[in-house]
Amino acid sequence: MRRINVSSGRALERTAHYSRAVRVGDTVLQAGTTAIDRQQSVVGVGDVVTQVDAIMAIAEWSLAKAGATFDDVVRNRMYVTDVSVADEAARAVARRFRDARPAATLVQVVGLAQPTQLIEIELDAVDGAGKNGRRVSSGRVTEEQYAYSRALRVGDRVFISGTTAMNARGGVESPGDLYRQTRATMDTIFAALEEAGGTPADLVYTKSFFTDLSQMAGYTRAWLEAVKDVRPTSTTLGIPALLRPDMLVEIEAEAVIGASKTRRDLYTQREREKPRGYARAVQVGDRIYMSGCTDLDAAGEIQSPDDWAAQYDHAMQTVQWSLEQLGSSLDDVVRRETFTVGSAHVNRPHGQGPGYFARSRPAATGCRITGLARPELLVEIEVSAVKGAGKDIEELGPDPTDPVG
Repeated sequence: MRRINVSSGRALERTAHYSRAVRVGDTVLQAGTTAIDRQQSVVGVGDVVTQVDAIMAIAEWSLAKAGATFDDVVRNRMYVTDVSVADEAARAVARRFRDARPAATLVQVVGLAQPTQLIEIELDAVDGAGKNGRRVSSGRVTEEQYAYSRALRVGDRVFISGTTAMNARGGVESPGDLYRQTRATMDTIFAALEEAGGTPADLVYTKSFFTDLSQMAGYTRAWLEAVKDVRPTSTTLGIPALLRPDMLVEIEAEAVIGASKTRRDLYTQREREKPRGYARAVQVGDRIYMSGCTDLDAAGEIQSPDDWAAQYDHAMQTVQWSLEQLGSSLDDVVRRETFTVGSAHVNRPHGQGPGYFARSRPAATGCRITGLARPELLVEIEVSAVKGAGKDIEELGPDPTDPVG
């Protein structure tokens, strides 16, 4: 298990304990990256295309430092602060991926680290994906416009794009009805997975974005009808908007072919996740996928209302406990994502409090969202880990002449 942590020399990476890119085995994970130079100044204020260009220059450098290229990118996530720039941003990103055609997700969030940042992008790459990846198209016009695939299979892994209730004609099914949109979205996901050679029982990971949290009961009913006895991980996030105003939900997913026979699904002590259609964590081989963790205890009760730092620590306790049950640890975490409610007061700056990731320094993403599954929740943390990835970590930083800022 070869692990390389790549630093770009930006101060926040040291303070917040993360790496710009992480290689683990054949996979390279690019942290959520914004258009910020090494002096902490935002590049391209007011111009999303200039910001995309700056981000992609940093990403190209850090991926290369870890031994990857844009040709092998299998997933890209784009978080924009204004959905009106989404089309322009997606087209600017697509210019780099005309051949790679990765799975893709694009959603609007409430805010990024600095108010003038318009977009944050994170990438996953797998060695050989450019030559050996199997790309699945659903025929939707957006896939051609924005140079992505509905699903991309590399080896036994299938990466499925953020999927909505958009139909092949470009319309959106069942406007205003989250239940029906969720069913239509899951039908598209499972059709793509089947074309890639998988089954619903191979589904190990999902992330769902909602524009209307008041309809969550309809989503849950549709979700349980779709997944039946399968229990993937699940992170659910409220956001301001998707690409079209009549879209209520976007769901991205990942599957491992054959996982139905080898997977280990983990639940907290009272198994409150199981009747809700997901697992706390799923392990397949050395890979561990984890649902978003919050301040909810095993009984589903809020522990620390109105205290962001305490909620963060409680979420991390669940992360740590889950990893330990699977024979892993925080040092094995290779990616973490932190979603904070826009109205929350973050009462602990970076670098203060427990240094959960001071040694491992995984790739990381952080942004502000509209809300979580319960109105009292302020933060949700999602991680992925690879068992053994924390044993030997090689650190690489920029050379003085490297063009990364």
